[in-house]
Amino acid sequence: MDNIAITLSDLGLILLWAALLVLICYLILVLKKFNDTLKEVRDILSNNKENIEETLKEMPSIAKNIDEITGEVSHDVKAVRDTVDTITEKSGAAAKSLDNTDSIITGITSIIQLAIFAKNFWENTFPKKRRVV
Repeated sequence: MDNIAITLSDLGLILLWAALLVLICYLILVLKKFNDTLKEVRDILSNNKENIEETLKEMPSIAKNIDEITGEVSHDVKAVRDTVDTITEKSGAAAKSLDNTDSIITGITSIIQLAIFAKNFWENTFPKKRRVV
C-alpha cells in the first residue's frame, strides 16, 4: 500500500479553498437577493412613475408654501414673544405692588382685631339687661 502524506501546508490550502468556495456561494446568494430587491424597486418605480412625476412637478409650489408658512409662523412667534414680555413686566409690577400693600393689610387687620377686642370687652363688662314684662 502506498502512503499518502498530507502536510500542514496542504491542509491549510484545502481549508482556504473550502473557505473561498463557501464565500463565493454566499456572495452569489447575496447578489441574487440584491438583484431581486432591485427588480422590486424597478417595479415600484414603474408602477408609481406618474405619481412621482406629479409630486416632482408640485415640489416648487410646496417649497414656496412652506417658506410662506415659516415666515408667518416666525412673525406670529415674534408677536407672541412681545406679548409674553409685556405680561412678564406687568406681573412683576403687580408683585411689587402686592409687596407694598402687605404692610397696609397688616395695619387694617390690627385695627379690626382691636375693634373686636373692644366689642367683646364692652359686652363682657356691660351686659345687656333683660327686661321682664
